[in-house]
Amino acid sequence: MEWLKGVAIALLGLIVIFGAGLAGYAFGQIAGYNSGYELGYEQGSIHGAGSGYTLRNPTYSELKRFLQEDETDDNEYIEGVYTCTNFASDLNNNAEEEGFRAAYVYMEYPDAAHSLAAFQTVDRGLVFIEPQSDDEVVVSEGTSFSEANGYSKPSYDDTITRFVVTW
Repeated sequence: MEWLKGVAIALLGLIVIFGAGLAGYAFGQIAGYNSGYELGYEQGSIHGAGSGYTLRNPTYSELKRFLQEDETDDNEYIEGVYTCTNFASDLNNNAEEEGFRAAYVYMEYPDAAHSLAAFQTVDRGLVFIEPQSDDEVVVSEGTSFSEANGYSKPSYDDTITRFVVTW
């Protein structure tokens, strides 16, 4: 009978050791999974979804509604202080605050330059906007900006030699 008692104690010892090992493995697995999940979730959120500031292309009607509500065109043009660059930058920033993706457009003429804004609408494609008036304008290299858009001809040559759209 004594040997049966010894076997039972040995088996009990093995069960305790095996159980402790199994419990340690399970707790380790859970802790590793949780810490890996947290780290992966944080990295994935930033790399996959961005930093929380997500922009989208507007529809044409959303763009028109935004331009009606935006007051950038009410600002006063002041030579050397608040110029077309400021108008385009402000309109761009205001659009982005509304969640709309907007571009800054830099146009060069033979002896001058001008700045606009642009929007890639989901239903009408790329739309150029004159931020001083909210007019939808045509931009094409080799053409006079004023003539293409029905504006008064300026004192300088406003033939577009090149333009850059920066998103």
